Amino acid sequence: MLRVAEVMAPDPFRVDPWTSVREAARLMAQLRVGSLVVVEDGQVLGVVTSRDLCGAHPNRLVVDVLKGPPVAISPEASLLEAKSLMEAKGLERLLVMRNGVLLGILTQGALAFALGQHFDPLTGLPRADLLRHHLESLLAQGKDPTLLFVDLDDFGRLNKENGHPFGDRVLKALGRRLKAFAQDLGGEAYRYGGDEFALVFPRPRQVLLPALPELLQPLEVEGERVSFSVGVAGGRRRQGRVPANPSATADDLLKLASLASTHAKRQGLGWAPAEALKAEEEAPEGASSPKEPQSAWGGNHRATRGPGGRRSGGKRGGPTGP
Repeated sequence: MLRVAEVMAPDPFRVDPWTSVREAARLMAQLRVGSLVVVEDGQVLGVVTSRDLCGAHPNRLVVDVLKGPPVAISPEASLLEAKSLMEAKGLERLLVMRNGVLLGILTQGALAFALGQHFDPLTGLPRADLLRHHLESLLAQGKDPTLLFVDLDDFGRLNKENGHPFGDRVLKALGRRLKAFAQDLGGEAYRYGGDEFALVFPRPRQVLLPALPELLQPLEVEGERVSFSVGVAGGRRRQGRVPANPSATADDLLKLASLASTHAKRQGLGWAPAEALKAEEEAPEGASSPKEPQSAWGGNHRATRGPGGRRSGGKRGGPTGP
């Protein structure tokens, strides 16, 4: 994950607070920049932008149009932290400082360009690398996040019968639903890859499970009913986790949630917890797998089945889209 130091513009142009608005505007035009850092006697007072100067009398001083105290971020901060700070403060620029020393400036445009490679252009959701960053950050704080791994059913058949543009519309529809679901419950949705998605919540699993039946209602896309399966891992420890190796723990959670979604798909369960994998392994050889999750898991949340007991999606196929 990129850090602010790798994206910021170093050594930004400065101006004295007693400079006139006319002179500040001339400097911006000459330097082809949209802002100047206001500094007096080595102390950073803030940032004045071309928007601040617009409409101000040319003879007024920069200090007269300067708005609010400076908002700064560490060069070691992640781009996601910078994005959150910009959004929270309603700013288009952040000063980059360490121990009171001005190092650079980060603009909204530079941040958006840098983050673009980490977001899926089809669904607008963050990609797998940001998912890992989020997971590892929560684990490093000693939290026990809940991870939902989502896998579309019969995606290959849908692509083959309806074409890849239709498949892309299915992915976008599922992305919208997952994003809304995650935001309502304080989490974040991600496009993991192909026809797979993931959701991360910094809250206990038991808070989320009651909402799964609504989430698992089949999508309606141009007359097609499209179902998906969910695997659930993490979110069970009341005391959180010991932040010993966040990277390895993130790997384990992703693996377990992914395998649980595959288990749910094969058994037609709608969703399954990671604990179902252990139960399946411990079942006597030749014993049939249960068709319903145990009541302790929250019951069967598959909304509908097709003719002959087959899920509305059919058999699993390959991915489409980026």
